[in-house]
Amino acid sequence: MTEKREEDSYRERLRVFLGDPRIGVTDPSPAALARYTAAFTHKSFAREHGSAGVPVADYEALEFLGDRVLNLVVAEYIFRHSPGNEGEMTEKMEFARNSHLFSIVSSLGTGFSGMIRLGSHQKLTSRIAASAFESFLGAYFLDRGFEKTRSFLLGLLGDELGTFIPFMNYKKRLQEHIQKTSRQIPVYERIAKEGPDHAPVFTYRVSVSGVILGTGKGITKTQATQEAARNALCSLGLLQ
Repeated sequence: MTEKREEDSYRERLRVFLGDPRIGVTDPSPAALARYTAAFTHKSFAREHGSAGVPVADYEALEFLGDRVLNLVVAEYIFRHSPGNEGEMTEKMEFARNSHLFSIVSSLGTGFSGMIRLGSHQKLTSRIAASAFESFLGAYFLDRGFEKTRSFLLGLLGDELGTFIPFMNYKKRLQEHIQKTSRQIPVYERIAKEGPDHAPVFTYRVSVSGVILGTGKGITKTQATQEAARNALCSLGLLQ
């Protein structure tokens, strides 16, 4: 009975999450809600809460689909907005890799990570979060179709994608360093927005386990978070 209450509570939280205007899923069908639930379910949770007679679906199958959807949307955007030779465009596809993707998702403030269901002994890692995001895209695609998925994804990540420069990806460098030294994840948090709406200046800070490593300002969220990561790398002695 307790597990049923917990499941019902989770489904209600999921409905609220999906109803965020940036996501726009206000009345999911039972089948769609089941897929979104699976998209946020790590195999460690599925093992703990499933049984031979009543298995719990995890996100692995949806991750396969979502990865292809993500890569298609990113590849089309690069082709249309920053075409170059094949090598240059392939370098920009780094944007869609798991090692980079979570650094973007974690700075969006959508509450995404809090929806991921993990086993009692499993910690959240950047790989798990990025995989869950791809799985979510797979569920969203099946529910809403490709055009709405593309609009949703570009609305969420278009600023990052439009200004992404592979060799200046300080957020990726910081994440890779943190992952080598601990199992923690850098968290980006907006602490200020100044100026008029047509010309805002954002201030973000990046922290690990509650310890602030750097802050940064920029005229876009991308610039501010990249600057915060660059300052964090400087404070760690990894960049001059």
